[in-house]
Amino acid sequence: MGGVSVALLAALLASTTPLMSVSAGNALTLPAQRHAVRIDTGSGRPPTWLLTVQQEGVEGRGLSFFRSDDGGKTFRFAAAIQPDGSHADRTDVIAVGRDVALVYSWEAPSLKPSRRHDVYFQWWRYRPETHDWAPQPAVRIFDADDSTAYSRALLARDSKGRLWVQAFRLDADGGSTAVLSVSTDGGATFQRQANLGRVKHRGGGRLLSLGSKLVFLYAMHDGFEPTRMRIRNDSDPLDSWSSVRDAFSDGIYHGAALSAVADGRGGMHLIYKDEMERLYHRYFDGNTFGSRTLLEDSRDWSMQAAITRIGDTLYVFYNVMRQTNTSYEIHARVWKDGRFSAPVVLDSRATYKGYPNALETLPEGSSEVPCFFGESPDANSRANVVRVALAVPGGGGDEEPPPDPSPVPGQLLFGDSFSRTSSSSLGSDWALSGLWRMDGRWAISDLDNPYGDDLAYALPSRCANCQVRARLQAFAVDEAGVVLRASGDARYALVLLPEGRVQIRRYRGGSFTVLGEAPSGQADPWEPTTLTLSAWGSGPVRLTAAVEGQVVLTVTDSDPAALTGEGLAGISTPIAGVWFDDFEVRAVGAP
Repeated sequence: MGGVSVALLAALLASTTPLMSVSAGNALTLPAQRHAVRIDTGSGRPPTWLLTVQQEGVEGRGLSFFRSDDGGKTFRFAAAIQPDGSHADRTDVIAVGRDVALVYSWEAPSLKPSRRHDVYFQWWRYRPETHDWAPQPAVRIFDADDSTAYSRALLARDSKGRLWVQAFRLDADGGSTAVLSVSTDGGATFQRQANLGRVKHRGGGRLLSLGSKLVFLYAMHDGFEPTRMRIRNDSDPLDSWSSVRDAFSDGIYHGAALSAVADGRGGMHLIYKDEMERLYHRYFDGNTFGSRTLLEDSRDWSMQAAITRIGDTLYVFYNVMRQTNTSYEIHARVWKDGRFSAPVVLDSRATYKGYPNALETLPEGSSEVPCFFGESPDANSRANVVRVALAVPGGGGDEEPPPDPSPVPGQLLFGDSFSRTSSSSLGSDWALSGLWRMDGRWAISDLDNPYGDDLAYALPSRCANCQVRARLQAFAVDEAGVVLRASGDARYALVLLPEGRVQIRRYRGGSFTVLGEAPSGQADPWEPTTLTLSAWGSGPVRLTAAVEGQVVLTVTDSDPAALTGEGLAGISTPIAGVWFDDFEVRAVGAP
């Protein structure tokens, strides 16, 4: 992991100004569906962004279009799609020229038969004289009765201009059938096609056009079975699909915990959560899926991903749990040249952050990549849809990011190889808390401290914009790390956890806040490793964490509690028997 330069994640343009109110943090479900489009209407106007949001009665609305003319920074109500907020329909939406095509269907955590759970297709046609969109009558595609229900509708437009609608039908035994219909007359009428597949529980998946072919990928709730797929070539007869085959061996959580985008070359990028609640990437080359790449292994029911492609670069957003149902972070990674960058934390405030959603693609030259998600005090409270964004290096626009977020190491402020021998001290250059000793090679913590950490601060290291580095060996028993900007009871720390992850923390008042967390990339937690923590700036404070010289995490601390002044650098651990060596503090220049 982490082969991509973090320059790709240079500027964090997080904005938590509420865009609109919603009933809950997961308002932007279903993860597999697309809720936003960007339309260039010409005549020198900026592109218009349309975001579909289900408010479930908040502000007296149901499913609606919200409109932005400033690149998704602000939105205003545009029009009602399905105004009854008691029926929680969601959309899958695509842009066709300057028009918008969509399907909508009911979505909720559980599904029961209801004659209300139908699937509709609808055109919204652009009106140049008023520069807005007007609906054509909705066309019912799948009609439920009291014994069944349809949900999770998906829309695809093939290279021949045909419109394909897929949904899942609830069957009497609790299983699901993947049903399909197609329009060859621009959406005026639809013809049922043969069913695409069946699963034993509630189903979910993705229908996607890859240029000259359609791919249907599907799985199910609570079923440790392979993910399956079917493919058709646009040039084949209308009823011609490949037989069902395994796409890959692991299942997709609930069948629909995924985000997919065509690569523009006949392939597809897929980000999905498996049945063990871990987040992976796979690439489909038009025929087969390649091996999976682990993106996040902190498991949670709510973790989902949203992806945007710009050219050959993939931007991946996802929510990471810190405390179930109440505290989550938004992370981002970038895929380029076959490799992923280290994760960057976009928002670490202690709030529930629900399912993210993003534009499927953005044009080359875009200045930023936004992501939208629901935010609330907890998973069951009323929420707001908010926005974060990554600036694109060299992307133009008014906000041009710096060339690289990593600071430049400079003058050596202090170093210690701990080559002295002492049974009770590290020497006069150190201020100690707890017990420490040296054995001629290592500084060694010597107290299991139930009240806090064994801390050692280097007195000549006072600095603000600086970098601390140390080699340590904790034997996978407990945490250990390095410290910057320590003053009184406040400090920043990079901590290596025994399960092979790292955290950047802010300590104040006897407690700490986790600003970001990521896999360490350490091959063997029993082996020594070198940690590097860098901090620079004051409004906000930026911090990077590196393991063995490889940046694995970048965070921005813009909280009022951020540590903006000078402090000491040092080492820390709560247990005896951790070894430290090659301690070094350097000043850094701004990136």
